Amino acid sequence: MDINNFNEKFNSAINILEKFNEAGYEAYFVGGCVRDYLLNDEFSDIDITTNALPEEVKQIFRKSIDTGIQHGTVTILVDEDSFEVTTFRTEDDYIDHRTPEKVEFVSDLKEDLDRRDFTINAMALDSNGKLYDYHCGERDLRNKVIKTVNNPNERFFEDALRMLRSFRFSSKLGFEIEENTLKAIKNNAELIKFVSIERIVNEFRKLLTGRGNKRSLELLLDSKLNNYIPFLDEISKIIDFSNYTFCQSLYILSKINDISFEKLKELKLSNKEIKQIKIYEKINEDFSSNIPLEIILYNYDVNDVTFIASYSNYCDKEDIEKIKLPIKSFNDIAITSMEIISIIDKPAGPWIKEIIKKLEEDIILYKIDNTKKDILDFLMKIRDNR
Repeated sequence: MDINNFNEKFNSAINILEKFNEAGYEAYFVGGCVRDYLLNDEFSDIDITTNALPEEVKQIFRKSIDTGIQHGTVTILVDEDSFEVTTFRTEDDYIDHRTPEKVEFVSDLKEDLDRRDFTINAMALDSNGKLYDYHCGERDLRNKVIKTVNNPNERFFEDALRMLRSFRFSSKLGFEIEENTLKAIKNNAELIKFVSIERIVNEFRKLLTGRGNKRSLELLLDSKLNNYIPFLDEISKIIDFSNYTFCQSLYILSKINDISFEKLKELKLSNKEIKQIKIYEKINEDFSSNIPLEIILYNYDVNDVTFIASYSNYCDKEDIEKIKLPIKSFNDIAITSMEIISIIDKPAGPWIKEIIKKLEEDIILYKIDNTKKDILDFLMKIRDNR
């Protein structure tokens, strides 16, 4: 192991492990940071596991937050950085195939690593960079395979979300899922119904952004896990979503699988996400209705228009980039709404929006110039034709 690379990657966090050691405790880097370090991938979150009890952790590090103290987790604050520190523990008596009812603190690192989900996430490093790998996680990293720690049926029975996490890690890393692990997912797929839709969507969001998302989705559909998840249960067609945002991916999935918008709502997305997907459909409808590209670009964000135009082959990105709009909003027009009301000489009402819309479109399409004179002529014609 390259000790210089270890020192560079974990940097000042190594001092935290040394501080535990000086106080008479064991402490190790654990989980995703170890996995990504061995893959030579970048990582930001550094998790630590120790045989020190939560109260003892808080005595060593005065600045801390009780983020999950009932499960042995304390977040320590060191030099403006935060680190999650969890006491070695075992878990038992899982409630609803998700949350352990019984957590017992232990003194052995191996017992703690035995409770973790996948072999590639069940490795630890000490302050000298020595690897503790009781489940052949490093070998599975080399073989590019996702495999549970010990019995996969037990791991998924304890926490059903782990089934979806296996596909998420498969996507993130571009790994295959080990045969017995995949078989256990097929056998336990129905247990995913015990997991909240919010947690499921969070994992699915990460799955879609991974480098191996298409292969991961193929494995997911093959496992039939999606049959027990709203919206996903209607998916049969997929593409590579690497170049799309989460909302764009959901929009595409709904279109290619002919899934209704009402079904999409069952994912309990945020209002912002719902609004964004609706905007994509409105842009698509405008293109389908042959609304001029200039008008579409005026009404919507250029990135949203570019996405729909490209995905549905309405036009090229170059066509969009060539367009230079004379105005960006009504504020750029050489007249105010109060002046319009005064010229038309009519009580304010819904009609004002219609006139403004027509005025904007005529300026955007260069039918009239954005000058006071042209706008006044435009308004006078409307007034005279009433």
